Amino acid sequence: MHCASCVSRVEDALNGVSGVQSARVNLATDQANVFLTPAGVDSEELMNAVRAAGYEASLARDSGGGDELSERNTREAALWQRRLLVGAVLLGILIAMRFVLPSGIVTSWVALSLATLLQVFVGWPYYVGAWQRARHASTNMDTLVALGTGVAYLSGAASVVAGDVNMHFMDAGMILVFITFGKTLELRAKGRASSAIRKLLDLSPADATVLIDGRAVVRAVDEVEVGQTILVKPGDRVPLDAEISSGQSQLDESWLSGESMPVEKQPGDQLLAGSINGDGSLRAIVNRPPGRTSLDEVIELVRRAQESKADVQRLADRVVTYFVPAILSIAAVTLIAWGFLASDWSGGLSSMIAVLVVACPCALGLATPTAVLVGSGRGAEAGILIKEAHALEAAGGLKTLVLDKTGTVTLGRPSVVEILPVTGHSPEEVLRVAAAAERLSRHPLAQCIVDAAEERHLAEIEASDLQVVAGAGVRAQSDNSPVLVGNESLMANAGISVDSLNEDIAQRRAKGQSPLLVARDGQLLGTIVVADEVAPHSREAIDRLKRLGLGVMIVTGDHQTTAESIAKQVGVGRVVAEVLPADKARIVRELRAEGETVAMVGDGINDAPALAEADVGVAIGAGADVAIEAADIVLVASDLRALPKAIALSRATLRTIRQNLVWAFAYNMVLVPVAAGVFVMLPGLGFRLPPAAAAAAMAASSVSVVANSLRLRMTRLE
Repeated sequence: MHCASCVSRVEDALNGVSGVQSARVNLATDQANVFLTPAGVDSEELMNAVRAAGYEASLARDSGGGDELSERNTREAALWQRRLLVGAVLLGILIAMRFVLPSGIVTSWVALSLATLLQVFVGWPYYVGAWQRARHASTNMDTLVALGTGVAYLSGAASVVAGDVNMHFMDAGMILVFITFGKTLELRAKGRASSAIRKLLDLSPADATVLIDGRAVVRAVDEVEVGQTILVKPGDRVPLDAEISSGQSQLDESWLSGESMPVEKQPGDQLLAGSINGDGSLRAIVNRPPGRTSLDEVIELVRRAQESKADVQRLADRVVTYFVPAILSIAAVTLIAWGFLASDWSGGLSSMIAVLVVACPCALGLATPTAVLVGSGRGAEAGILIKEAHALEAAGGLKTLVLDKTGTVTLGRPSVVEILPVTGHSPEEVLRVAAAAERLSRHPLAQCIVDAAEERHLAEIEASDLQVVAGAGVRAQSDNSPVLVGNESLMANAGISVDSLNEDIAQRRAKGQSPLLVARDGQLLGTIVVADEVAPHSREAIDRLKRLGLGVMIVTGDHQTTAESIAKQVGVGRVVAEVLPADKARIVRELRAEGETVAMVGDGINDAPALAEADVGVAIGAGADVAIEAADIVLVASDLRALPKAIALSRATLRTIRQNLVWAFAYNMVLVPVAAGVFVMLPGLGFRLPPAAAAAAMAASSVSVVANSLRLRMTRLE
């Protein structure tokens, strides 16, 4: 594919296959994403449809190193470089002959021979491409180049045969050399634009050291199975996700977190594929199969973003459908107008050639995908995974951020900070009774109570018949006595008075702590105070978001007083507390109905509906899988400071897309009339654009769009 019209034709071909729901084709990556209906379709049918449209296709490889990904781009770039070198040498000789050797019929025939060689070697891909499009009743950039350079060459050749040398074939050579030069630069730039995903692919080693019957055996990563034990030596990259069974070390997980500080690891901790081991030797049990590691998931998310299509690209796609036919019509009108109205057929021919080669559908086709390619890659390097191009667009225009509290603003790891027994009971008794019931629960608060009991080595009490009371707590049976752990409403419904603790409860909630009341057999035993600390960098992140002009609010299912205390600590003035998951989605929906562009940031299963409802859903990387699946952007480091970086990157990417599109449209709207010669008669503007200059401008247009997108790699996200 060479331009946006190619993209449109391949998409139409794929969408026309029965069983295809939709197809998206990306010019920057030369790849298509095809979404199938439940009925499905054979992959060979898809490739046949592409071939029928005049292109070739093969199935993309699911995995492989960065070298495999760049192999085609490198090979293609080398081929175009050879064409450029040969074309430049031949063009140099032609120019030298023009200005050094005396003019004459012999010199003209030698020059024509060299120009013919240049046309065949350098121009062949354009002519073949144009012929293939013509066979399928379509046009693209190759059509314009082939017609422009072909007409110029034939005009020059005819003049030599007639003995009246006009040297238009030199213009033809310049057109091909300039456009090939632009193509070579474009391929190099596209290679740099896709470097982020190649770097990610290179993080995964090809081999792993597997322990089999006590022996260390080197195996290809694809051959390692879940449950096998791998050996990770000092300095090695971790080949697969695994759980440490023995050994201690420090690992560099900067590929995931963006932080260069090594992380301490010990038995029971998780190893992530792509991380670099420090000085210790580790044995670990593989717990995720090849192709399904955390690194593979990150690569897939980056690929998905780079292959997706931004909404703003639709305008360019609609224009490109009519672009090449319109240019062909303008070129024909230019020739006729100059010939019949001005009696200048030679000038008309030159202007027609200039129109054909100055038009640049490539710039329109590359404007959005190259920016998305570089922007999503830049995000991946900073620990920000953008799953779809539309998320970049939407995030760039955000007005309001809705933050979940637990695990987003706070650490999400509550712990017991105080135990307040009533008279006649001990802290140990209160904790033992609460832990008996909470062992049956999976709630985060339940786990921290169980952990606190185990840390104090308290004897376990058996419990059964757990009942979860939504929004209140839990009820269970222990030693034939009912046990209650929860808030005041749970106790009130059981007829247990907590009036004596009201003041303590209010004080704790004012500090952002969560008091849990414990009762057994109808008698209040005391209060366990649980706190989820504010994450170290939440205040800093929220201050940055405010400086970006965003409104921030916290929406949580926690108690109002607790939520307000946390909000005060991090500098958030708007708080909605004591809400159910459906209420979070409703709040987001209401904000959007008011005209706000809203992002929801969360980490839990209960955040998934709101994440899906928002214009942009942002998931904290350590959160639940369902939250990550529902989100548009994932902050892999579980650090809220990545959120303002994501906003800054989105704004920069959206700005770059707009710049590219404005440039691409303005370039064609201005230079096509100039090439047609409409300004020749105007005082002070009597300028006719030579075909060679038109070719240089066309090449520069495509390169400038890619180069502008590459600037995103240097974008400051702080």
